[in-house]
Amino acid sequence: MIVIGHKDGSIEKVSNSRFTQQTKGYNTHTVIGGEFAVGKDDDNVAFKTLLGSCVALMFYDKNKKIKSMNHFLLPKTDSTISDMKYGLFSVEAMLNEMYKMGCKKDDIVAKISGGADIMGLNLSSSIGQRNVEFAKEFCRAEGFRVLSEHIRGEHGRLILLADDFETFIKVTQKTDTDSKIADEEKRLQSEIAKAPVIKEYSGAVELFGVENDIVAPEMEIELF
Repeated sequence: MIVIGHKDGSIEKVSNSRFTQQTKGYNTHTVIGGEFAVGKDDDNVAFKTLLGSCVALMFYDKNKKIKSMNHFLLPKTDSTISDMKYGLFSVEAMLNEMYKMGCKKDDIVAKISGGADIMGLNLSSSIGQRNVEFAKEFCRAEGFRVLSEHIRGEHGRLILLADDFETFIKVTQKTDTDSKIADEEKRLQSEIAKAPVIKEYSGAVELFGVENDIVAPEMEIELF
């Protein structure tokens, strides 16, 4: 059973039999912008998403073998509306589903991906930068150990989260793919004022960056 959080704030449980798309031998669920997914390794369902300036926070309980992935568009809002496109609401709702499944905070580790500037925006104030800062600060404040980061750069990313917290990343290089992502990003500009600026915490460690194609040992960049 896979738990899916939708853009409107609703949450549903979906049978494994519904997921038939195959990626690297896994039945796969695509997490679109403003959604999250939670599932057990035993479900044999991997999670996939395509990111531009958006960020995916991924969590894993190493004892319960439960993984999760979200795809948020903006850090947070002052509104009380339950909307999964905001990182703060999305990540709290996603973690709450993990806790309902028996996960313990002390057993959960994290990975962060996304936050690119494919529209060539100012690096100090772009949506991507602010999303990354939020993800880092949330993990720091809540005490989640971040195992790896694959963030920033100027191209989109396709992320696949599989069993045992194994993560595959493909950095997009095709101009038409980045253009399609950029078109979607432009629609976010009208909402940027809703998300307050979040200061990046000091001492953040970037474990690996896309700019120099440095890949951490536990990660792989593969075509899929």
